[in-house]
Amino acid sequence: MFLRHLHGLNMSIVQQLSPILEERQGIDLRLYYILHNIDNGAVHPGAIAQVMKLPNSLITKHLDQLAAKELLERSIDAHDSRRILIRLTKKGADLMHAADGILSELVGRRLARIADDQRASFIATLVALAGDSEKK
Repeated sequence: MFLRHLHGLNMSIVQQLSPILEERQGIDLRLYYILHNIDNGAVHPGAIAQVMKLPNSLITKHLDQLAAKELLERSIDAHDSRRILIRLTKKGADLMHAADGILSELVGRRLARIADDQRASFIATLVALAGDSEKK
């Protein structure tokens, strides 16, 4: 029951976020996730494909879209000339951070439904549940 409601919350926020990103930022959720993966260190197309569990050809298509919007740059990897190195442009980083702000706003509205004295406890519980209990 808990997982069903958590999934429902996530899907509800995603359904709200997607059209707002497209309208305000000109990107869809897939492109938003790719920007985040690049920002988090997945700087080769193969690494992005692996993290997102998508075929290389589809990632290449999405990278082409982001490059056309001038949100990322591609260059030859100085350490291995067979590989392409990807990095966000300033425009790409700014867009990603603005999209993060939109997501934070949507989540903030949901959290505002919880009384102030319960909100901190709720967030702490989510953080505890999201952590890896196997690590010590």
